[in-house]
Amino acid sequence: MEASSTSNAIMVAGKRILCAQTVLGLLFIGFEYFRYGTLSAESAFTGVVIAVVPSLIGMLLASIKSKFKPTESLRDLMNLSRNIKVIYTILMFVLTFRFMALRNIVVLIAFSVTMLGHFFTPMFKDKAERKA
Repeated sequence: MEASSTSNAIMVAGKRILCAQTVLGLLFIGFEYFRYGTLSAESAFTGVVIAVVPSLIGMLLASIKSKFKPTESLRDLMNLSRNIKVIYTILMFVLTFRFMALRNIVVLIAFSVTMLGHFFTPMFKDKAERKA
């Protein structure tokens, strides 16, 4: 696969996933704020950030690597992205639970709800793709 098309495909897929995750995350943050108050909303926001930021970093680094190394296989790019997501997610959870005074269960639920965005990604297709 050509480098520019691989990079563009990674960016399109990543944008769809991040869009779906952001929508779910914002809905959950709003629910927590109106239902339980500010501390729960801050906890939910932290969970959403933990879900979205590592995905964003992994997607960007895989896209950059595909531009600079066009011969790199898609499997290697997926492994790179997955490893980066896992490392940064674990790191962010450790820092959050160790140094922040939040409701940990809300952080975990917000993370889980936001990660469900992967399953809603097909709803965010372009109009041209929906016809096919």
